[in-house]
Amino acid sequence: MRQLPRKEVHYGKEVWVNPVTEKIRKHECLCLHCDRLKPAQPDNCKIAQNFYQICVQENVALAVTRCPLFVQK
Repeated sequence: MRQLPRKEVHYGKEVWVNPVTEKIRKHECLCLHCDRLKPAQPDNCKIAQNFYQICVQENVALAVTRCPLFVQK
């Protein structure tokens, strides 16, 4: 690891954060740049929806780096 993890508060709970990957997560996650990502819509990507549910339930953040369904926006 380039930098040691640190504790931060996200959504009202203290969690460990990798500061290096946290900085690039929103810029590099395939889901956030995919035309299939349609939050709160019935035709939202099933993979993204499953990851979202895990993130909410477990209070984690994920960056998807490979996906068979990716469609560039």
